[in-house]
Amino acid sequence: MKIVPIYLFIILLLNGCVSDAPRDNPLDPQAPGFAKKGSLTGRLLVANVLSGIDEATVTSTADNISVQTDALGYFSFPWLSSGKQTFICTKENFTADTFSVSIQTGQKTEIFRNLNGAPVTVSSKIITRKIDQFWPATIYSVDIIAEVIDPNSGGDLDSVWFNVDSMMFPLSEPSGTSKYFTRTLDKGDFPTNTIDFLRGRKLYIISRDENKAINKSESFSITNIIEDAAEPVSPINNATVKADSISFHWSQPIVQFNYTYTIIISRIISGIPTLVQTYTNVNSFYQDYPIDGSMLSFQDKGVYVWAVAIVDDFGNYSRSKEYSFTVE
Repeated sequence: MKIVPIYLFIILLLNGCVSDAPRDNPLDPQAPGFAKKGSLTGRLLVANVLSGIDEATVTSTADNISVQTDALGYFSFPWLSSGKQTFICTKENFTADTFSVSIQTGQKTEIFRNLNGAPVTVSSKIITRKIDQFWPATIYSVDIIAEVIDPNSGGDLDSVWFNVDSMMFPLSEPSGTSKYFTRTLDKGDFPTNTIDFLRGRKLYIISRDENKAINKSESFSITNIIEDAAEPVSPINNATVKADSISFHWSQPIVQFNYTYTIIISRIISGIPTLVQTYTNVNSFYQDYPIDGSMLSFQDKGVYVWAVAIVDDFGNYSRSKEYSFTVE
């Protein structure tokens, strides 16, 4: 009987075990299911600000796999096919970004991308105004007011418009400490020559940055057009009053909404009204307003005019005609 040396027996045993071992690791080149794969991690950041963009979608076009960024803008693809891959980053109100990365087998690749954010309309409103006058005619106008910010620190905000139907009206840029874009339009700016043209229509603010990213705001609308107004009762018709004691009286309007009064007083200097004082938020229960003349600089004798306006809770405004009086 021939005896096999013990070391040969051990080698044969080990070879038998190795050949029977399962190979299911996809990164094992000898595994039946071997695939050339790598991984990709990264972060999406707001351009110029470098804060993370959450809930953005990153898509591998080759593997047709999508992931979302977390609260800090991070994303991860655990397994991707090796080779040059194209990815698309998308999020509402951001310019889509396409980039390519070479995925190495068995390696992790890390990238950072900056996305351009389109402008954002924070708030928008339209205020209607009716200003009655003896001549030439009643003035109807609207004020458009919009707060628009740029996610990229405001450096590339290009322009802002008011949009109704197919009409676009550019808004003026903020001045001084204001942060609002504004525009006043009168009835002649609309096809029907009335601000009633806007009633019931969807209104929008359109904004664009220098990278051509465009944002369209949520729609807003006119809340009220006030036709009725309070009417001055006294002093009127160039009545003469004493400087040390003046009381303004008016009739109440017949309306079905909440409102306050605004009293506007001007002095006529060289034929031109010069604003002296405005009193706002006068309670709608009142029909008169006594004023100490010393508070209004009525020490200067001369001709003055005054008017009373009603203002609703949304800022819509209807002002009476101006009536004159003389201070002696």
